Amino acid sequence: MAEHVTGDRVYAEQVRQLYRLSRPAYLGTLINSSILVFALWGIVSGTLLGAWLCAMFLVTGARYLLYRAHRGTNPPDEEAPRWARRFVMGTGAAGLLWGLAGSVLYPVSSLPHQFLVIFLIGGMMVAAMVVLGPLRQAFLTYVLPAFIPLIAMVFAQGTTLHLFMGVLIIVLLGVVLGTSPVLAQIVRESLRVKFENSMLVEQLSQANRELSERISAQQSAEEVLRQTSQKLEALIDASPISIMARDQNLRILKWNAAAERMFGWSEREVLGGTVPFVPPELEDEAVALRQQLLRGESITDFETMRMRKDGARINISISTTVMRDASGQPAGFISLATDITERKRAERRLQMEHAVTRILEESRTVEDALPHLLRTIAEASGWVYGARWELDKAANLLRCMETWCVDAPEVREFMAFSRLRTQTPGASKGPIHQVWGSNAPVWIADVAQEINMRRGPAALKAGLHSIFAFPIVVGEEFYGVIELFGREVRQPDPGLVGVVHTIGSQLGQFMARKAAEQNLRFVASHDPLTGLFNRNIFNERLHQALAQAARFERSLSLLFIDLDGFKLINDTHGHNAGDALLAELAARLRTTLREGDVIGRMGGDEFVVLIEEFAEVSQVAEVAKKLLDTVTRPFVLHGQSCQVTASLGISIYPDDGSDAQTLLKNADMAMYLVKQQGKNSFRFYSPQMNVHLMERLSLESGLRHAIERGELLLLYQPRVGVRDGQVTGMEALMRWQHPTQGMIGPSEFIPVAEDAGLMAAIGEWALHSACRQARAWRDLGLPMLRVAVNLSHKQFQQESLIQVVREALHRVTLEPARLELEITEEMVIRNPERAVRLLTQLKEIGVRVVVDGFGTGYSSLSFLRRLPIDSVKIDRSLIVDLPRNSDAAALTRGVVAMAHSLGLTVIAEGVETREQWEFLHQQGCEEMQGNYFSAPVMPEIVPGIVRQPAAAGGRANVQTLRSRRADGDTDSQT
Repeated sequence: MAEHVTGDRVYAEQVRQLYRLSRPAYLGTLINSSILVFALWGIVSGTLLGAWLCAMFLVTGARYLLYRAHRGTNPPDEEAPRWARRFVMGTGAAGLLWGLAGSVLYPVSSLPHQFLVIFLIGGMMVAAMVVLGPLRQAFLTYVLPAFIPLIAMVFAQGTTLHLFMGVLIIVLLGVVLGTSPVLAQIVRESLRVKFENSMLVEQLSQANRELSERISAQQSAEEVLRQTSQKLEALIDASPISIMARDQNLRILKWNAAAERMFGWSEREVLGGTVPFVPPELEDEAVALRQQLLRGESITDFETMRMRKDGARINISISTTVMRDASGQPAGFISLATDITERKRAERRLQMEHAVTRILEESRTVEDALPHLLRTIAEASGWVYGARWELDKAANLLRCMETWCVDAPEVREFMAFSRLRTQTPGASKGPIHQVWGSNAPVWIADVAQEINMRRGPAALKAGLHSIFAFPIVVGEEFYGVIELFGREVRQPDPGLVGVVHTIGSQLGQFMARKAAEQNLRFVASHDPLTGLFNRNIFNERLHQALAQAARFERSLSLLFIDLDGFKLINDTHGHNAGDALLAELAARLRTTLREGDVIGRMGGDEFVVLIEEFAEVSQVAEVAKKLLDTVTRPFVLHGQSCQVTASLGISIYPDDGSDAQTLLKNADMAMYLVKQQGKNSFRFYSPQMNVHLMERLSLESGLRHAIERGELLLLYQPRVGVRDGQVTGMEALMRWQHPTQGMIGPSEFIPVAEDAGLMAAIGEWALHSACRQARAWRDLGLPMLRVAVNLSHKQFQQESLIQVVREALHRVTLEPARLELEITEEMVIRNPERAVRLLTQLKEIGVRVVVDGFGTGYSSLSFLRRLPIDSVKIDRSLIVDLPRNSDAAALTRGVVAMAHSLGLTVIAEGVETREQWEFLHQQGCEEMQGNYFSAPVMPEIVPGIVRQPAAAGGRANVQTLRSRRADGDTDSQT
């Protein structure tokens, strides 16, 4: 392959030399051809000479252009044959032209000129041997076309001279042809030698360069190795990782500065020896690791504990690489060790946080969680004693609650000592008080230096030298303290301090959540106001008690308590005062009852008591008396003394029922009967009470449909002037025309309507009916009559009362002055501000307002002065004993005088006799009302009474209509 490459290169170089050598020949050709034409001019035809010369110039010019093209392109070796062919074609054309010169232009007539032609062509051929010597093909294509025509022309002359001349030319041709290969071979060999020498020189140069590069590279490598060694030394010394190099016998060869800082020994102290940092308790582990290394096995990220020079334990991660000799045997060891103490602490803290979270999630109560939590925190962070101190907000002190310690007598003694103590504000400046005051963690590294700690001597006696305490908080609210004691003097651990913020908050949230859950359970089972069992839990306890009583054939009693007059307390003093009364009453009732008795609040002002294990029913009666006495004791509400009573019903198991519902119903029935019979007492259930209850239920059911069926009606009782006997107005009094029971008076069905919530509808019906009747009387042409309508408590409390009154007047187009509304002092005194505002609005409409039942105990001159009213009506309880009862007479005089002093009209109701009329006339009473003048009458009778007035002190001549079932009913109720 090398020879082929060299031959190609020689041939290409021959072609290049051919082109290079041909450049002077072009000029010589032009000169010689010009000389030849000049010499032959006149001897040979000028036309031929000119044509020949032009052809020579064209061929020479073309050859020159070919030369320039070759020089300009400098073609690669692969194109040499193509350029050689082009050159040969040029030399062949030039040789052919010289052959024409030796034949066509041969000067036959002039021998001298013949010699000139022969000499010139022969000289050109000799010159061509040199110029065209590099390429034999070019030489032959030039020489042969030039000589052969000349030789033929010379021999053609036929003379001896020309014969010898032809032979000489042939000899010359032979010499030229014989010499030409030699010259070509010499050229080729010289070129081959040149190229071989060049290649040899190049190879020698390359080898020299490679050797130089190798030497340079070796020097560089040695320098790099030297620098690398220095850098490695510097890197090892500067590395933050502890690095030690050991020989095949595990003797220390290198011990960097990081190892000195980590373990405390200097390099000088450890060189030539084995590692000094193995704790005695881990010697077996170290032996196993050494054997592993000597077997040629590396160690990777092995975590263990090692010892510093000062004896402190640290956690490290160590990796050791084995360096081997040529035979593969261990020749040394490089060990890297990192201090992972902080990481291990962080892991333990993280594990501790997870464990704390798990404990708090799995524990049902604070008492269950805290012992496990204290132990987890203490063991995870290296403490030997832990305790929780809880804040008693009521007493403003800290109490030691849950504790934990290691099994050591001296530590247990300290734990017992701490459990007996309490911490009060300002009593000490120890860690607990510091946490209490700052709501932040406190770390005491050495108890011996803490002179303000009262438990310091006891802690030192137990071998406890360090303390860490942190708060239990929810938000900013302080719940208590966790304290931890350790045996060693221990510097603060910022990581642990940071973690306990989370733990303290977690624990605080856990305690708050458990307290909330406990409160929720309490609220679910207890009445939040009184703290007594609510209805559901009381019923559960009652069912349990009934099951036990049935199983063991025992009796139990149920006491149903309902307060009397509690609504008045709420209305008079406000609901807050009512709540305070109920809370205090609940506390009183609990104190009155035995520990095993169960009491609950059923709702509102109703309480129920369950009594078990009594021998005689009389014992239950004694409990009932005590409860009533407890209720009647005065209560102080907002600085005022208030008093309520109670109605109490009792049912006995199994006599009055065998299930909870029946017992509760019967006790409630007995309580209701007490209320009807005067309140402030107790009563045992009896079957006869069912009859009364059924009557009441039937009455309530019928009353709900009474308005629809038109069973309610209004009777009107005239009100007349005491002095002149003229009728001034009518009071609308309601009756119920029951389809089966006849006429029922208001005292019997009004309480039922109030309890059933029907009074608002009934009162509104009465108001509309009275206004409609007043309009009918006006249309009959009767003189001015005012119709008085009694407002119930429910109506007076309605926010829509003014609208209802306006609508009743507007619907029948009645003048407001014809309507009077009667209210009681009790209604007004419950909410004086609202009452004044409401009465003012009624007065603005034009409706008259009368205070009914005046003089029954609420009367106050200063209070009446505030009310925008027109009249007062003396209560019938004062009128009934007139004039014989001196107290009643004195009170009546006072009421009349008080009303007149305020400019109010006085009306007396319930006047039954002439003597009462005369007394009232003497006292200046303006109007009266009662059966003395006329009982309540149907509305169609009223025109006759008005048109035929009786004389002063006389009676109306009408037939009265009285209630069939309530002859003794009063008519003061609507």
